Amino acid sequence: MFSFVALAAFAGALSVSAQVISPYPDGPTVDSCESLKGSCNASTIDVNNVWNYPSCALFAICSTWDYDVVDSLASIGAPHTQPRMPESTFNNITNGADILTQQSYVDAYHYQISVTPGATNATSDDYLVGQYQYLAAWTGFCGQDGIPYQNFADFFQYESTPGVCPAVQSCDASINAGAEPCVPQPITDNGSCAEVVNECTNFIQNGLFQSTYCVLASMCYAESDTDVLINNMYPSYITGSLRPTTATEARLSIDVFHNMTGGSDTMGLQNAIDAYYGALTNTWQPEGPFLAGAGYQTNNNGPYPTSADYVENFWSIIAAWTGFCDTLEIPYNNLADYLSYAVYSNYHPTC
Repeated sequence: MFSFVALAAFAGALSVSAQVISPYPDGPTVDSCESLKGSCNASTIDVNNVWNYPSCALFAICSTWDYDVVDSLASIGAPHTQPRMPESTFNNITNGADILTQQSYVDAYHYQISVTPGATNATSDDYLVGQYQYLAAWTGFCGQDGIPYQNFADFFQYESTPGVCPAVQSCDASINAGAEPCVPQPITDNGSCAEVVNECTNFIQNGLFQSTYCVLASMCYAESDTDVLINNMYPSYITGSLRPTTATEARLSIDVFHNMTGGSDTMGLQNAIDAYYGALTNTWQPEGPFLAGAGYQTNNNGPYPTSADYVENFWSIIAAWTGFCDTLEIPYNNLADYLSYAVYSNYHPTC
């Protein structure tokens, strides 16, 4: 039913929400979009069932140049938690068809404008096509016949959920190739991985696998990879040979490994949990130029994961790659191999 990896893993539990790269700028559709917003307000709709109204669904889509779905709900005074869009709304938009096509989206938009008193229509269908392409990119139906109901409804249910990634970030292959990759995260992450990555920037000058914070950042990127982590941390002005990749990073420090294991020859799930929560206690705040290592501890804690299951999730990914699903106890060499080579292995087993 789900068309892309992040939601397949989500299965109702996965949650950085990544925006698709907008194929249209803004202004030319803003007046007509505002017209739809005007027909979708607390005085005319049930704000607890916003997706029962085609005008509200189309408003959420046309406003994606400026809002995500939760923002669009907030702008009309509606709760951010809504029941899943009923199939009847989809059928209304598609005129009863099983899929939403580019043309049926354009037609539905014009129709909703036509039945909205005093509404302003879009100045060009090109902008409406851009809106459809945005939706097609998120759901994974670029270049296909149309978008089915389930995937259309997924957009409204999950687009604003942190850690849920779009199928692709643009239907334009050249734009998509240069897009910053989305990093999927379980909803239990609660922003903790981003904080550990922030702390890592204070120690990255020593190497990605030479500090506890950066090793833990590498681990919580288990559903992405360490090259993406490096690119997300390093400023764009650091280029060429000065910009590292996982392949140029020194192997995991044995001292860092033993710091996380308390001197043990293997690292287990409880070690990973203790190290991760420890890194989020009295957190570091980087200061000064990038690579200066001039940060300070803040006496602040968190954000912690909402559950230790978050750590178990990424540790299980690592255990599967290293072949230790049965015990979740991983020796130094195997963990070091994972950190250095998983990014290039195209090997994604699960426990």
